Amino acid sequence: MTGVDMSTTLNGQILGRTHHATRAVLERELGRLGLTFAQALLLNALAAADTPLPRAEAARRLVDAVKVPTATAHGTLTELIAATLVAPLPTDASQVALTPTGRQAQRLVAAASAEIGARLWSDLAADDLVVAARVLDVVRRRAEQALAAA
Repeated sequence: MTGVDMSTTLNGQILGRTHHATRAVLERELGRLGLTFAQALLLNALAAADTPLPRAEAARRLVDAVKVPTATAHGTLTELIAATLVAPLPTDASQVALTPTGRQAQRLVAAASAEIGARLWSDLAADDLVVAARVLDVVRRRAEQALAAA
């Protein structure tokens, strides 16, 4: 592996560069599917819910995931509705769910993400991944606490 030696200290620059590089790989695949990163995250959130969500809750999940303004999250939801990947419920327009086309798009996103993950992470030691996940989760929670306190 190049670029990192044993004296390298984990810091925000390394985390940021890693995030941006891996996200760029994913965004290239999402572009081929006609989706943005935020749209893909919202499709994933709706698929994970497994039941319709109130529009505000769907938007909140995107806000929580990528720290975008609420208005931006609602705009992304509007884009997905316009693309017929998400639809309001006929009986309650305040609730939204994936359409069959949206569910298929989300499956393609999941498959692309899994393939990318396998390519980028598969040869790393399981113990290293466990430690990295634990450390990154602590840093994420601390950052979220700092944002909440502001």
